[in-house]
Amino acid sequence: MSNTESGFAKNAANLKDLIIRLKTLGDDYQPPQPKFSIDDLEQLSKSAEDATRAVSQVLPVYSKAVDDQELIFKPFSSLITRSYNYLKAAINNPAELQTAKTLADKLRGIGKKNTTAEEASLRINARVSYDARVENFKQYLDVLITSKVYQPVETDISIASFQNLLSSMEANITAVALAKTPVDDARKKRFTIFYAEQIGLIDIVLGVKNYIKASLKDDHPQRKHILALTFTRMNA
Repeated sequence: MSNTESGFAKNAANLKDLIIRLKTLGDDYQPPQPKFSIDDLEQLSKSAEDATRAVSQVLPVYSKAVDDQELIFKPFSSLITRSYNYLKAAINNPAELQTAKTLADKLRGIGKKNTTAEEASLRINARVSYDARVENFKQYLDVLITSKVYQPVETDISIASFQNLLSSMEANITAVALAKTPVDDARKKRFTIFYAEQIGLIDIVLGVKNYIKASLKDDHPQRKHILALTFTRMNA
C-alpha cells in the first residue's frame, strides 16, 4: 500500500476510534454544530469507507493495464537497437541512416553520448510519454519499410512483428486511458470527502478536537486520548 493510500486508511480508522471515544462521553459531548454530532460523524465515517472501497474496486483494472504496459514496453529499447544495427548493416550510404538514427535515439531515450542503459531508461520514463514513443515508432516503421533493404530473418525485429507490437501498444494505451478515468473520478470523490474545506473529514475532526479542548477539563480520562488521535492532510 502506498503512503497516500495508507494515509486515507489511517484517517478513516482514527475517525472510527474517535467516534467510539466520543460515545463514552455521554451527556458531556454536546457539540455546537450538527456536523460534529455522533450521528453526522458516523455518516461521515461510512462515506469515507464507501469512497475508499470505490477506489479499491476500480484500481485493480487500472493496475493490470499499467503492468501490461510495462511488460510491452520493457524489451522495446533492445529491439530498436537490434533493428537499427541491422539497418546500418544493410544500407550502403550512411547519410540515409540519419532519420532512422534520430528516431531510434528518441525511442531509446538517448540524448547524448556515453548514455548508459539505466540513464536512458530514466529519461524515457521522465521525458518521453508512451504516446510519443508510439508516434515515433510509427515513423520509424515507415523508414524501415521505405528503405527497401530492411528484411531481417530474425522474426522479432521483422516489419510484421513490429506492426503487431505497434497494434499491441496502441491497444494498451487505450486500455490504460479507459481504466484511469474511473480511478481518477473515484480518487477525486474520496479526496473531497476527506479533505474538502469545512465539510471534509480533516476539518470536521479538527473542529471536534477544538470543542473537546473547550468542554473537557485537563484531568478528564478521555481528553488526552481523543486529542492524541492523529489525522493527516494529504495533498491533492
